[in-house]
Parts: sequence; C-alpha cells; structure tokens
Amino acid sequence: MPSSEHYTPSQTLSELAQEAQEHIRAQRKKTSAAYRAARKARVEECIDIHHAAIEAEKARLEAKGKPNPNYQVGFTKRRVLRDKENPRVVDLPTEFAMILKACEEFIDNPRRFPELYTWVPEMNNRQARELVARVLACLLVNTDIISGRVGEPSPQGMKPLSYHQFHEDHALRFGKYIAPKSFNKAISYLKRAGYYNSESINIPIGDVEGTVRGAPAYKQFSEVFFNDLKVVRYRNIAESIIETRKRQIKNGLRHAWISFRDMANGVVQRYLNANKFELVAESNLRVFEAYSPQVSLNPH
Repeated sequence: MPSSEHYTPSQTLSELAQEAQEHIRAQRKKTSAAYRAARKARVEECIDIHHAAIEAEKARLEAKGKPNPNYQVGFTKRRVLRDKENPRVVDLPTEFAMILKACEEFIDNPRRFPELYTWVPEMNNRQARELVARVLACLLVNTDIISGRVGEPSPQGMKPLSYHQFHEDHALRFGKYIAPKSFNKAISYLKRAGYYNSESINIPIGDVEGTVRGAPAYKQFSEVFFNDLKVVRYRNIAESIIETRKRQIKNGLRHAWISFRDMANGVVQRYLNANKFELVAESNLRVFEAYSPQVSLNPH
C-alpha cells in the first residue's frame, strides 16, 4: 500500500491555531496602517486650516488698511482654531507672548534653557533646538502655567491631551507636518533635562479577558523648567497669569487633574499617577509664588 501523508489531530489543531494567529496579525497590521493614515490625514487637514486662517487674517487686515504680508502664528500669542468651516486666528492671554518668545530665543541661543544645554548634547545642533522649541510651544499653550499641568481645563478638572492632539496643534501653529518620531525625540530631550515628565493611564475595561485600554497620559512640567523659563519673575507676567486663572475659575473650569473615575466612566479609584503629580504641581506653585504678587492662589 503506497504511503501517504497523514496528520494527527494535534498537528491539525496546531496548524489551525497558527493560521488564526497569522490572520490576527495581518488584521492588526491592516488596522494599524489605516489608523496611522487617518491620523496623518487629520494633520494634513490641520495644515490646510492653518493656511486658510492665515490668508483670511491677511485679507481682514488689508481690508482695514493695515496690510501685513508677513503675518504668521508660529511663536506668537496667537492660535488657529480647529474649525475647517470657518478658519480663523484668535489671541491667547498676554503672558504667552513672552513664554513663546522664550521658546523662539532657544533656537539661536542654546543657553536659554540651561538644563537642556547641560544634559542634552544634541542641543549643540540648531535643527534639534528648533525642533524642541516648536514642541515646547505646542505643549506650553496647553499648560496651566501656575501648576505645570499639561492639558485642557474643564468643569470636571484638567483633562490630559494625547500626543496626536499635539501633532495637530503643531500643524495648526506652524503649518507643517511633524513626524511622530521627531515629536517623541523632542519629548525625550525634555525628559532628559528634567523639564518634563509623563505617567501613563491604563483603564481596565472589565471584560472576562481582563482587557486594558490606554488613555492620554498625565503630562507635567517640572519646577526646574519654570526656574529656567524665568517668565514668572516679571511682575506684569505673573499678574497676567493670575488673571487668566481667575477668568477660567469664574467660567467654572478646574485645574486639578480630572479623576480616574471620570476618565474611566465609573471605575471607582483615582489613579495613583495623578496623586504623584499633585505633589509636583504644589512644588511649581511655590516657584510661581516666589516671584508673583502676594496673592493667595490655590493650585487647583
């Protein structure tokens, strides 16, 4: 009887399992590629919004008899809103003029931020400094300057923002694409200098498989950073920062980190990382108070 190829049941099951795993990997790869493409398309849309907003503002100024062909956003206290139906530029609070100017100064003056200059050799390269300056600008316009928390104040508390949102902010502010790897490189430089830190947030979904999903990380500037930034040493800037905080509080916004419970839609604990950064926020407040008018101001 001629021999033929036979498979045992265990071998067949093993092959089926392997095929299933390969199919899952292929699907994940496809999903990941589609996700990255969608993200990039959103950034490109933000670039279009930036250019449309700039042209609209130039036209408005020309109509008023005040033409400004070199009008830009960049390192100014302006911001382009995420509105493709009505692209426009709005002003940020006064203090951001000097804060963003400090970022721009770093491009040509590597000693403007001493800890970066000391601990990050890459800062000898002008291109690397420009990258850090642009990323800093995007982070700082979304930062509560009193506490150093990076996020969006809301009635529930400060909501962490994802790095994808900062990629879009970069497109809206500078009108150009930034590769996620480049953005992450700048973040690593800031961390190495002791200027910035982040803590991930993992939310258990509660299914039988124990699935965990990530939320945007808590992000925080340090006391060391604000000492080097120096802007709070100027009385008028400190007063402007306090007025901005008062306006936000009057509008019902809170600046303590939003609770883990709220972020996880009913999970009953507050994540320990938030508590850790509450201590950093208290420390930053002391730096601010050292140079600001004698006003009692709760960091929350």
